[in-house]
Amino acid sequence: MKRIALLIKETPFVEDDNFLRFLPALKERGYGVDILFVDTLRLSNNRVEASGCLDVSHLAKGDPWPTSMSKVLDHDLIWLLGLGERATFLDKFQLLYVVSRTMTLINSTDAIMHLKSKYLLAAQDVFQVPETFADTNADHLADIITRKGGDWILKPPAGSLGQDIYRVRSDDKNIHDLMERIFKGSTGYAMLQRYLPEIEQGEKRVLMAGGRVISQYRRLAESGQTTNLAQGAIAEACALSGEEQALCERLAGYLMREGGWFCGVDLAFPWLIEVNVINPGGIVTIDGLTGRDWSPEVVNSVLANMP
Repeated sequence: MKRIALLIKETPFVEDDNFLRFLPALKERGYGVDILFVDTLRLSNNRVEASGCLDVSHLAKGDPWPTSMSKVLDHDLIWLLGLGERATFLDKFQLLYVVSRTMTLINSTDAIMHLKSKYLLAAQDVFQVPETFADTNADHLADIITRKGGDWILKPPAGSLGQDIYRVRSDDKNIHDLMERIFKGSTGYAMLQRYLPEIEQGEKRVLMAGGRVISQYRRLAESGQTTNLAQGAIAEACALSGEEQALCERLAGYLMREGGWFCGVDLAFPWLIEVNVINPGGIVTIDGLTGRDWSPEVVNSVLANMP
């Protein structure tokens, strides 16, 4: 029997997240499934191991977790569905790199490191992305806003859940204060991107797995500038236009070549806003909007395209 480890962030009780929906689909494909907690990754007698629930056959939302046990990572596949605590990211990433030398890691360490940040997307010239700057110096970024004019989005380079995202312009008096807040709360860098008016029509989260487009929904900002659901944005069912579909199919192939088997892409056509490679949200939302669970399609597409 093939075995897979789902690495997740530990919670007090079982939550309705991607791992919970992937579990029955993986079992149906004949996999033995261990659910391990990413913040317990460690090196023990020269081998990488973690603690969690072994040989899981069934879980339900709200259940208490089964008894936690230690397990050496010696699986056929390791599926990373959470990064856990930010402070220990580097050590966990290095342990995952060790694991990836002998096992397939979804997504690859290259994808985790480089697609998760916005630097690679900003520097490539294949897809249309907003004008982007990043710096550790607040004066440099403030000068860009003054010289170029217009509206800008100020945010952390590798933020999550729509936190610390601000719309700014040259006549704002608190730009330096906002930048300092971002510097202290992230990696010491702040990122500046040209504001896109297209975002006012909504941003589409498109799920991609195994190099193909799975499904999508639209997010509309209820107030402010962020379309993140955790910050109060509204979700609605939507379709992709022919042009959007063609762009997303190209994106899906690009992400696969970069090691991204399962990703969530944020799109405000024709602009590529962001790629989420760590447990991209959307399956639960789409199910709630349409009554269809896309988890089996994600699992089947990923497994069908394993190297």
